[in-house]
Amino acid sequence: MIRTVFFGNHTVGVEALKALLGHRYVIVTAVVAHPIDPEDGVVYESVYKFADKNNIPVIRGKGRDAAVREFVHQKKTDLIWITDYRYILPLDLVNETVLGAVNLHPSLLPTYRGRAPINWAIINGETRLGLTCHWVDEGVDTGNIIKQLSYDLSTEEDVGDALNKLYPLYRTITRQSIDKIVLGQATGNVQVIAEDNLVFAARKPKDGLINWHVDVKRIFNLIRAVSRPYPGAFSFLQGRKVFFWKTVMQKKIYENDNGTIVSVNSDGSFVVAASGGSLLITDYEFNNYPFGMVKVGDVFTDCSME
Repeated sequence: MIRTVFFGNHTVGVEALKALLGHRYVIVTAVVAHPIDPEDGVVYESVYKFADKNNIPVIRGKGRDAAVREFVHQKKTDLIWITDYRYILPLDLVNETVLGAVNLHPSLLPTYRGRAPINWAIINGETRLGLTCHWVDEGVDTGNIIKQLSYDLSTEEDVGDALNKLYPLYRTITRQSIDKIVLGQATGNVQVIAEDNLVFAARKPKDGLINWHVDVKRIFNLIRAVSRPYPGAFSFLQGRKVFFWKTVMQKKIYENDNGTIVSVNSDGSFVVAASGGSLLITDYEFNNYPFGMVKVGDVFTDCSME
């Protein structure tokens, strides 16, 4: 049996943890969840609550916390399994285990190493996304690859659609990777990391601000990348924040300045001029502004004060 301590967060963490609990050669001896987060168990499923409900010893903490280290040390751990855990684990903690640590990273490594890989991939217009199971080493998502799964994302789909496709893959890749570890076939393939395989930074809600001076495709992909359940792409109209959740990119180019509303439809949707094309806005949300009150000639800006 493989005595495993699980470090995780989010719905994807729960999915991977379920797969570990269902594997006949794995004993999950303990769970380490994130410190208290207002989104935990509200926006996404809670690893902490799931572990507690299933009577698995669980604590909250960061990877370098002394309490976390002692917690893992007490369990005589064979393997650490990491899924959407934001905090770096000290390498000496990993080295205390018999087998090491495995991480699930939601990209096709070595591309999109680092934070927010799904969002960055969609921003950059990728149509083939994936999930990688890899060993943890001293680098950032650089360890040997045990298993990869991929899925397609059309330009009509957004990050919410990507997550719906991705969630079941977490169970699949966990089962398949544990099988390889049990059979001694999980040495993995060395990553060949090119100079353009950058480490991407974390994203914050403020990064959803739309720059109307960039190409229309870039704006379109940003809206797709941070749509629900993420905080959303936004702009300002008469000093009030407007969130854009769903758009259709159009080829028609207007003479108007970028960010100008050029037409309003009876269903409440409207068209905005942009560089190299235009955007039909079909799902949006105003902050303190009467819904449906937009008019032709209104201009979106990147500033809350005009």
